Amino acid sequence: QDDSLNAGEYYLYLFNNNFGVSKSKPAYDWEQIEGIETSMKEGEESYYYKYKVNENNGTYSLIQSFKVPYSAYVSSAQEHKGNIIIDSGMQGIFGEYDASGNIIQEFEMELADEYIYRVYKYDFADFYFEKQ
Repeated sequence: QDDSLNAGEYYLYLFNNNFGVSKSKPAYDWEQIEGIETSMKEGEESYYYKYKVNENNGTYSLIQSFKVPYSAYVSSAQEHKGNIIIDSGMQGIFGEYDASGNIIQEFEMELADEYIYRVYKYDFADFYFEKQ
């Protein structure tokens, strides 16, 4: 919730995998899109995107983006207390970024299977008292 926004406006953030594939149109040439990755495991970059949406006039604008470790699938983004939590699941990498997109800390897990599905950050006190 952002009190500076008007009614009908909100922010939408996401992990942009930057991976082109389509099972319903297998003949589509994804490589015609500049910069899009076409390898599930050997891509170079994914992105964090944050949009400002205005439902009143049917518009949206990209207000922030930055590169994050590549993950074709299984990834996540979360805003938490002014910071951004990113999970690049196929690489087993997750990290916390400041509001400007600068890495604060990053972790890498040895994967037991193929990926980390999602990563979320919670403060125990917030979670505990929210449930009471």
